[in-house]
Amino acid sequence: MLARSGNRRERDGDPTAHAEVLALRAAAAALGGWRLDGCTLYVTLEPCAMCAAACVLARLDAVVFAAADPKAGFAGSLGNLLDDPRLNHRVAWRRGLRAGEAADLLAGFFAIVRDRG
Repeated sequence: MLARSGNRRERDGDPTAHAEVLALRAAAAALGGWRLDGCTLYVTLEPCAMCAAACVLARLDAVVFAAADPKAGFAGSLGNLLDDPRLNHRVAWRRGLRAGEAADLLAGFFAIVRDRG
């Protein structure tokens, strides 16, 4: 594992502090450059448009996610930036890995966020 992170949007008060963006930043720092060729990102929830675009810009090889996000997902749900032929790089993607476990984790996470709210 090169890098890992979690969502810190609420904690940091930063709208860009999604787990994917933070993990990409940490991976780039570990490798000493922005190109993440040969890397795969594993995430619980389908990336949003911002995170999917960041994956393309980082030149990731692949993104693997467990649960689809019908409200904000941009790796097949609302659109798909990962393999849009109009972009200069395509990222392979796979949905559904450990989906049941991911659903439980997400339900717990959002329950905590709602309780704090």
